[in-house]
Amino acid sequence: MGLAASPARCAETVPSALARPSSASVARLVAFTLSASAAALLFALGRPILEGQRPHAFEYLYRTHEPIAAWLCAVLVLLAAAAAKLRGDPRHFVAALARRPHLFVAAATVALAAAAVLVYRQHPLSMDEYAPLFQARIFAAGALAAKVPPDMVDRLVPPFRWFIEASPDGHLVSAYWPGFALLLTPFVWLGAPWLLNPLLGGASLYLMWWIARRTCAAEDAPGWAVLLAASSPALTVTATSYYSMGAHLCASLAFAALLLEPTPRRLALAGAVGSLALALHNPLPHALFALPFLISLAMRPHAWGNLSVLAVGYLPGTLLLALGWLWVQCQVGVCANGPTHGSIAAFTGELWQFAFRLPSSELLWARAAGLLKLVLWAVPGLLPLAWWGARERVHHAWWRALAGSAALTLLGFLFVPYDQGHGWGYRYFHSAWGTLPLFAAAALSATVPRREALRRTMLAAGLASVVVLNGLRLAQVRAFIDGQLAQIPPAAPGAGFEVVFVHIDAGYYSVDLVQNDPFLRGRRWVLISRGRREDERWIQRTFPSAQLRSRTPVADVWRMD
Repeated sequence: MGLAASPARCAETVPSALARPSSASVARLVAFTLSASAAALLFALGRPILEGQRPHAFEYLYRTHEPIAAWLCAVLVLLAAAAAKLRGDPRHFVAALARRPHLFVAAATVALAAAAVLVYRQHPLSMDEYAPLFQARIFAAGALAAKVPPDMVDRLVPPFRWFIEASPDGHLVSAYWPGFALLLTPFVWLGAPWLLNPLLGGASLYLMWWIARRTCAAEDAPGWAVLLAASSPALTVTATSYYSMGAHLCASLAFAALLLEPTPRRLALAGAVGSLALALHNPLPHALFALPFLISLAMRPHAWGNLSVLAVGYLPGTLLLALGWLWVQCQVGVCANGPTHGSIAAFTGELWQFAFRLPSSELLWARAAGLLKLVLWAVPGLLPLAWWGARERVHHAWWRALAGSAALTLLGFLFVPYDQGHGWGYRYFHSAWGTLPLFAAAALSATVPRREALRRTMLAAGLASVVVLNGLRLAQVRAFIDGQLAQIPPAAPGAGFEVVFVHIDAGYYSVDLVQNDPFLRGRRWVLISRGRREDERWIQRTFPSAQLRSRTPVADVWRMD
């Protein structure tokens, strides 16, 4: 019934770049990393950012964060290659991690939780992060939609309705599908929504260990998978954020693990996991990841039976979370601009044009920059190792499907006409990012002789990255978030009720600061300004006792003590 008759063991290899002497493989790995670092620096030397100019988030973050990371990756890979000349076999250290990963994973999860508080400030930085948290707070209140006075909608919801949808009578819901918001809801009840993604990060580490243990004969393989993943800022920084991509990664790994040796029960569970992944925020990441596995199942014996059981697992969650959510949106009146204004075919065509487009030159630049960010947000050498590991395992159906998931995710997002905006690493690939440490671990642990220098190189690179690259990225993230929050005055300790008017045409992405309790229950309202005169007239009508307490180019603060 499965994708392979038996587990796809790493010991069963075919000739690859790693079959050559280990020193030659180290040289190729170093050359790749240095070349990627040089390319990243060249990409950062594009159009200069002029003083007073407001560049798009993706371009700004790339040009401010990636050059120093490129230099650091180059230095680290050279030092790691030098360490390869030392004696000793790193397999003993990594095998010990493989045998006893639980303490390491637990410590990593605690560190991620601490970073979510101390680095990410428990703050949803972008509207992509705020929208599911907004909906989770609605769910936590026992409602499906928020309700505010109709004349407040334009002050609460940005003019572009990509993230929060609003009806004319004041109902508000997230524009995203509700899966991630549902996962956040219990943590909102606990008062710790920031804790979900660190736990998902820890779960992703454990799943990579579990998969490597069952697919690789060498005992050190699970240790390599955990070490390379935990050392990569793409995983650690995303796991401190409010992005749904950490949930996508965890769901993808669980889906792939269940299909490793599928039984009817595991197929049904894989479908259930897949239905949640489809509805986490939009269906594309899981659809791209799952399709190669579905094709592989269709090409095996008992294909119809396997696919039928998988479909049974998908059906309930998909109906509830996808069609059910569309029904909720229509009930509260936020889908009035959908099919009711024309035929369903016309609406579907408009949606297709909105979500997919032939790539332009600017989009190709963004995707090339995204590929470079894959290199710079990972342990130096991870990508070429993953490529070599994938080439060795093309004859195994499960590994082939896993490689297909990574390739299709890269290809599919080539036709999505957005550059990802905010986000850490290459966010659009994150649902398939777990393929990289798994293939790299398989390559390092496979039973081909003369790999000791390569293993020593990657051990040194991984241990250095845990501290150096993760430290750099966390420092960059904290500085960026602190700068973003500093655009509006903080709430005064012990102060009474405050209203903050944000001038969204000033500052840098100041519209992302317009974040409120869905039912306006907080002691501070952050509203979109309509101009200072109109704001003053509104505040005098609504809160006659309010006094202007502070004024900056981005925000005005009125307080009722």
